[in-house]
Amino acid sequence: MTDITWSLLIQIISFIIFFLVFRRVFFTPVLRVMEGREARITEMMKEAEDRRERAVEIEERYSSRMREARDEAEQIIKRGEQQARKQYEEILTEARQETDKMLSEAREQIERERNQALVDFESEAVELACDIASRVLQRPLQEEERTEMEEEVLEAVRQRAD
Repeated sequence: MTDITWSLLIQIISFIIFFLVFRRVFFTPVLRVMEGREARITEMMKEAEDRRERAVEIEERYSSRMREARDEAEQIIKRGEQQARKQYEEILTEARQETDKMLSEAREQIERERNQALVDFESEAVELACDIASRVLQRPLQEEERTEMEEEVLEAVRQRAD
């Protein structure tokens, strides 16, 4: 009976020593690594959210520019119409030519600005998407992945712009 008790006591002490050594050697480093990963993931999620917010802000600026361009075009059109009414009887033909020219230039300018804003937005969106993807994957994107990501983002941005 005493042999069993001593044997059991030695086994319990051995188990406790083994557990303490195992915990110190394996559990503690693993827990540190897991905590580090969790912190990095949290940081990357925050950074991704910040980038998403920046993308939304850029989209809002783009929309604002488009509204301003439309308002400006409407103002140009109204000015052209008022000018045409005042001079209608005296120089009817000249007023029509001037109005057509102003409208054409305004539309071309609006289209150029819209296209430039869209190009800027597309470029920014592609860079943000690729950057976010590489951070989420924790590695740089390969050329094939980057090309595919660019195509998808450009398609989405163009669908939204139309």
